[in-house]
Amino acid sequence: MKKTPLYEFHALKGATFDTSSGWLIPKDYGNTLQEYAAVREGIGVFDLSHHGKLRLTGKEHLKFLQGMLTNDVLKLEPGKGVYACLLTAKGKMVTDMKVYRNSDSVLVELEAGLNEKIKELLLRFRLSFKASIEDLTESVALISIQGPKSQKLLELILSEQIPELKEYEFIKRDLDGTEVLIARVNRTGEPGFDIFIPSDTAPRVWNLLLDTKEPDLNPRPAGKQALEILRIEAGIPVYGIDMDENTIPIEAGLWHALSFDKGCYIGQEVIARIRWRGHVNRHLVGFEIEAKDIPKRGNRVIIDEREVGYITSATFSPFLQKPVAIGYIRREFREAGTRTLIKLDSGELIPASVTSLPFFSRNQI
Repeated sequence: MKKTPLYEFHALKGATFDTSSGWLIPKDYGNTLQEYAAVREGIGVFDLSHHGKLRLTGKEHLKFLQGMLTNDVLKLEPGKGVYACLLTAKGKMVTDMKVYRNSDSVLVELEAGLNEKIKELLLRFRLSFKASIEDLTESVALISIQGPKSQKLLELILSEQIPELKEYEFIKRDLDGTEVLIARVNRTGEPGFDIFIPSDTAPRVWNLLLDTKEPDLNPRPAGKQALEILRIEAGIPVYGIDMDENTIPIEAGLWHALSFDKGCYIGQEVIARIRWRGHVNRHLVGFEIEAKDIPKRGNRVIIDEREVGYITSATFSPFLQKPVAIGYIRREFREAGTRTLIKLDSGELIPASVTSLPFFSRNQI
C-alpha cells in the first residue's frame, strides 16, 4: 500500500486511514462534521497527493492533446487551464481530467489510480507526434485548500495579494524556497485552490498552511469523508463513482468539458450528433430524500413500479439537514420536483424528489 508524502503528519494529527486505488489516505481526523464545517465556514486542507498527475512536453504535445481531448487546449495561454474528457470512438468516457498549460508543458490531473492507464493509452495514440509523457504521481504532491477564507490563507503565507483567478487559472510562486503551482479549483462548492509541489517539500508547505497564527483563519486538516459530503452537496460527479466507461459526458452534465468548435477529437462525431440532432436517454440529477435513510450506490429509482434510474452517491447533507443523493434518471423524468421512490438494499421504498444540482453553492447564498 502506497503512502502520500504527508502520511506521518496525518498520523500525528490522529487521522484514521482509508484506501483509494492502492493508497492510504486520511478518512477523517476524529470528527467529520467539524472538518465539513471548517470548509463551509473557513478553511479545510486536503491531501490529494494520491491523484494521478502526468506531464506532457515536446514540440507537438499540445497538437497531440488537441486531437485526443473534448475541450480546446490549443487556445489556452500559459497560466490557464481547462476541464476535459478523454473518450472512446463511441463517445463514452475513458476519464475526465484537469489540464494546465505551462509555457513549455502541460500538467494533467486525474482521479487516483488512473495515471498508468491514461499514460499507456496516450503513448499508444501518440504515433508520430513529437510528445513525451511523464508520470509525476509520486514525485509531485497535491494539497487542496477549500473554503471562503482560502484566498486569505494563501495571501498570508505568500505575503502578497494574489490576482483574482478564474476556474483552472493558475499562478506559480516561490513558497518557502520551492516553486509551486497554485490553481483555482472548486471541489466543494466553495472558493478553493490546488497546490502542486514537489513531494519532498510537501511537508513544509502542509505545516505552513496549518500553522498560521492568524486567529480569524484557523485552517484544519480534513479527510475523505468530509470531502465526499462537500462534493455531493456541490453536485460534483467523480469518475469511477458517478461516471464510468459507459457514461457519455452529456449524460453527466459535463457541458463545460466540451468544445463544439475546436474540430476533430476521438468521439467527437457522437457528441456533435447528440447536440445537434438527438438527445441522451438519461441525465445526472440530484435527489432530496424525504426519509432518514441514506441510499447506497446502485439503489434503484422507481416511478409507477418501474425502474427509471439509480443512485451513484449519497450522504446526509448538513446544509439541507436531510439525506441527498446524486444519480441518473431517464430523461422524461429529469425535471425538478418529480416524485420518485428509491429502493433500499432492504427492499424498503423511500420517497425522494428530483432536484437540480448543486444542492449547495457559495454563489447561491
